[in-house]
Amino acid sequence: MNRGLMLDNSHPWFAPLYRRVLIVALCFLWLVIEAIAEEPFWQIVAFAVLAYAIWAFLWKYEPPKEQDGE
Repeated sequence: MNRGLMLDNSHPWFAPLYRRVLIVALCFLWLVIEAIAEEPFWQIVAFAVLAYAIWAFLWKYEPPKEQDGE
């Protein structure tokens, strides 16, 4: 089942560590920008996205498994 790139954090594109760290850093930057702009709703949204990115790309990340026969 193809769940798409953003729903499948084991996609080969996410294999290099620098890409996963860059995604987390961009989410953190978004949170900082919203904090400077003093937008509480978007701060909460940015924090939730940052928390999910940390969990999905750094904490629970598992490299893609090699598939035999392809």
